[in-house]
Amino acid sequence: MDKDFFYFKEFKIKHNNTAMKVGTDGVLLGAYVDCTGAKNILDIGTGTGLIAIMMAQKSNAEIDAIEIIDEVRLLARENINMCKWKNRITAITIDLQNYYPDKTYDLIVSNPPFYTTDIIAPDKNRAAARHNLSLTIEDLAIHSSRLLSKNGRLYVIYPVKEAEIFSKEVSKHGLLKISELFVKPNFTKNPVRIIMGFSKTASEIISKTISIEKYKRHDYSDEFREITGDFYYKKPE
Repeated sequence: MDKDFFYFKEFKIKHNNTAMKVGTDGVLLGAYVDCTGAKNILDIGTGTGLIAIMMAQKSNAEIDAIEIIDEVRLLARENINMCKWKNRITAITIDLQNYYPDKTYDLIVSNPPFYTTDIIAPDKNRAAARHNLSLTIEDLAIHSSRLLSKNGRLYVIYPVKEAEIFSKEVSKHGLLKISELFVKPNFTKNPVRIIMGFSKTASEIISKTISIEKYKRHDYSDEFREITGDFYYKKPE
């Protein structure tokens, strides 16, 4: 297989010209999200377009994928054009803070930046994607609430510390947690990521913990394979 591409069962992602490669965070988020009933979906910070394409595979929704860096948006558009659902996905160059469409969304998904240290990556695309520069936790909370429909759902993935901060921040803007998936690297480690779902209406919180691997490298757990099984071409690399 061409090393410039990451191959999934029903599509492929070109990621050779971007600082941010296809990673487990994005795949797991896209695989976990509940698309039930969604007619329109927003992917915030689409990057390569991976999550937008995964949403298209999982639903019949119209999908808007926004990205602040135009050259990255062009790569997302290239990947979208290679997939069978290209007519349902629109890639837009804009930042979330200035995005005011004439609609709200049934489903919003984001794999947001999360490093908030003073050590900034030298590559501008990597810095924008990995550091909390252009999309703060507060901004994501405020504008996700603004763009979410009355019965809509928001899904994000963060490291544990940032997940706790986001949960508190988003509650200030009327969103309530409905689900959480704690993600452990393997059976012996503590969770390093949390995928969280939110809505504007109260619900019993569904909480679960999974491990990506068992004990050895590339020895993937059954639960991880089950969640990602509709997407990975073979066992995940």
